[in-house]
Amino acid sequence: MKSLFTPRLILALLPLGFSLIAAHASAQSPLDNYTPVTYEELENPPASDWLMWRRTQNHWGYSPLDQINRDNVGSLRLAWAWTMAPGLQETTPLVHDGVMFLPQACDFIEAVDATDGTLLWEYRRPEVDHVAPLSCANRNGTLYKDRLYLATRDAFLVALDVHTGAVIWEKEMGDWTVGQHYSGGPQILDGKVVAGMSGCYYINTFCWVSAHDPETGEELWRTNTVPRVGEPHGETWGDVPNERRRGGSAWMPPSYDPDLDLIYIGVGVPIPWGDIQRQTDGGDVLYTNSTLALRADTGEIAWYFQHIPGGNWDLDHPFERLVVESEIAPDPDSVSWLNPNIEGSGKRKVITGVPGKTGIIWTLDAATGEFLWARETNYQNAIVGVDIEGHKGITNPELYYTEIRQRKTVCPTTSGGINWNAVAYSPQTNALYTPTNNACMEQYLNPVDPVVGLHHRSATSRFIPAPGYENQIGILSAVDVATGKAKWIHRQHAGIGGSVLTTGGGLVFVSDDARRFRAFDADSGEILWEQLLNSTAGGFPVTYSVDGVQYIAIAAGGGVTYRNLAPEFRQRSGGNTLFVFRLP
Repeated sequence: MKSLFTPRLILALLPLGFSLIAAHASAQSPLDNYTPVTYEELENPPASDWLMWRRTQNHWGYSPLDQINRDNVGSLRLAWAWTMAPGLQETTPLVHDGVMFLPQACDFIEAVDATDGTLLWEYRRPEVDHVAPLSCANRNGTLYKDRLYLATRDAFLVALDVHTGAVIWEKEMGDWTVGQHYSGGPQILDGKVVAGMSGCYYINTFCWVSAHDPETGEELWRTNTVPRVGEPHGETWGDVPNERRRGGSAWMPPSYDPDLDLIYIGVGVPIPWGDIQRQTDGGDVLYTNSTLALRADTGEIAWYFQHIPGGNWDLDHPFERLVVESEIAPDPDSVSWLNPNIEGSGKRKVITGVPGKTGIIWTLDAATGEFLWARETNYQNAIVGVDIEGHKGITNPELYYTEIRQRKTVCPTTSGGINWNAVAYSPQTNALYTPTNNACMEQYLNPVDPVVGLHHRSATSRFIPAPGYENQIGILSAVDVATGKAKWIHRQHAGIGGSVLTTGGGLVFVSDDARRFRAFDADSGEILWEQLLNSTAGGFPVTYSVDGVQYIAIAAGGGVTYRNLAPEFRQRSGGNTLFVFRLP
């Protein structure tokens, strides 16, 4: 029997920053059997667990669990639900030994029993009056040993005791009063806590990627995402002085390949967005909108590839980089661009996925950054080619701004063909599953304050449907990593702003703007199950098992949506709720 104790009422009477341990009528708690997470488990996690953002260091978003499969998923039913804190909802539930950890908006953490949602403890960080409007979102934490690691909106790295929620250590890394914050959470890679700083909007606010000792938080290395004057590639910013080289937020978590010992992370846009606002004279403004491969021991940049040189349209490229080993034999009739000099079709490690808002799948050699192939998934007009030797995309010159308030039609929108919602990979099919959208915008640049330059004031945008796709906004594509061929494509009127989960049961889970949480057949694209939620789902779906029972969890509330292009799917905002499903 569960206790009638209601810790939420008591928590309201406690000061902020206080950790509460819930009492239980039952003497047995899943925390009693909690075992420390080893680094070997992070490299090869137990099938039952979800220990980090996309479950594994290669960011596949895949679980080998197969109790729920294409034959029985139609019987999936609600096991339990949990009302979460209000705010920006981008939660990734973490699960180990039957304990679920829920990082939520504004650095609020709950630990619950993963079988029924019974509260175990809470941690609430004091809120700050942050200048960055989107800072109050926690996409993930990560588990290691007996600790839960967080990166906060007030620019701290924090280690919590998994048994109590008590702070073990915390380190101030940036200055939240000038906009710096953590958006994507930390990862444990090569035995280090690795995280990227966000929010470099003001004058004199650089962003970086840093690695830390997990025992103490001590900084081990730091790599700036924008070079200073006199540093390699610093000339790509023209004559702009250091204090005005802004942007380059690394606002999503990094991935890692232990064989190559390389950490992969994406970098966001320059600030302000427009070249004529920054006065960067048409330069590439490295390393914005780039993939960086960093040596895990030192943080040294081993290679880079810049997807959108020069910025201009807020088409960020900081999303997940998936590490996959596959044969590479791109089909010329299926891909948008390919490298004609690829030698043979043998297996190689690649970085693949949809790294940015354009919705383009980019596939690069993981060891060298050599461009291999790229394929569009949604309508876009920002990229028109690839400079293979220059390690960068080629942008559409017709979309360059030559004056303030000059109007351009840019596809996709600032919300992207995809945004921070994640793609997934399945080793069963060697395919990527990409949730993207057809959407465009009419945009013009605004005059900006040269000191402040907040990104949301750089331009004014009005979203419009992509030409020819007014009734086909949402797209879920299954694309072969080796060839670039589409195994299947599902198109629909409602946008698809949810993240993807793939499983060993041959299933692909994703949510959409019509509040539907669906399971697709990974091979055929057939819809096998769906459940209407209370809201669109801003959270990242996960699956886990406890005592031999597999669960599917999705956090609804908020998220990336395209409802302004399909008004019939409008809804009341909020209602953050975790839904957990299982078989009867």
